[in-house]
Amino acid sequence: MGKPKVGIVIRKSLREMILSDADLEQLQSFADVAINGEDRDLVDGEAAEFLKGMDGAMTSWNSGDLTPAILEGVPTLKIWAYGAGSLKGKICDEAWEKDIVVTSAAPAIANDVAELTLAFMTMGLRNVLPFSRAMREGERKPNKDAARTLFRRTVGVISASHVGRRVMRLLRPYEPRILLYDPHVTREDARGAFDAEKTDLETIARKAEVVTIHAPKLDATYHLWNETHFRLMRDDCVFINTSRGANIDEAALIAELKKGRFSAFLDVTDPEPPAMDSPLRCLPNVVLTPHCAGLRSYRIGAQKVEELRRFFAGKDQVFQVTRDMLDRLA
Repeated sequence: MGKPKVGIVIRKSLREMILSDADLEQLQSFADVAINGEDRDLVDGEAAEFLKGMDGAMTSWNSGDLTPAILEGVPTLKIWAYGAGSLKGKICDEAWEKDIVVTSAAPAIANDVAELTLAFMTMGLRNVLPFSRAMREGERKPNKDAARTLFRRTVGVISASHVGRRVMRLLRPYEPRILLYDPHVTREDARGAFDAEKTDLETIARKAEVVTIHAPKLDATYHLWNETHFRLMRDDCVFINTSRGANIDEAALIAELKKGRFSAFLDVTDPEPPAMDSPLRCLPNVVLTPHCAGLRSYRIGAQKVEELRRFFAGKDQVFQVTRDMLDRLA
């Protein structure tokens, strides 16, 4: 039997950002690979024509929709390796009914988001912002006693999502007390898998020295962290949101930040980007970044190649997404 056939639909410039030469060689070692050599996204009919006769497809941002036209034009298709995060609205019902295997790179992207989250924790606890400002303004002896390390701090994690789980794993060497809010995780699993205490949002707001939001954007998570929680937070807390801006009540956050009680590190806002006159752009106790926590990195391509290798070797998928998972995914 010959090698399976895999088509990489991704435009050239993006492919070069997420798929290394080494990983491409690995893919070519077990599959006959067709590559979209153009630096543009293929429209629906073009994608179907490009993938004709293929057993698998590697896709990404702007090329990830699995449509009825593709299913009709590529009856040989067995696996759709999506090299980006959310799959909502991208996979047609017919694909689920035909049992096409679908995988997502959300777990790979989660590693990058978790790394930046930990950096935000450290910067906030170490008072990097006020220290930097004091040094620029010529203050000779800033109050260094206000700085804290991450070691054995109380950290509130909102959602044991892909990112939330990786954040908790990265925290282990610091021996923190982790307070976890996630209605889909049992107390036993929270303790056993993450060494965390499952609790409610109000308890986290009152007790945590760091609060980090990692919930998916769902109707149920709209303003999940709101005025009640911001008012309960400690004066010296470090607040982090790398999930979605709509998960928090931004007006309530701004009201508390104006009091100077705590600091915030925001990679996401609602709307995004924030209005030019938004206080988030000028408040001294805010770090605002342009939704850059999840990078377009080689981690994505490496994960997709491994998923394709496992599939064609007859092994179970590690990062498969099924239709019944969609209601709780971002």
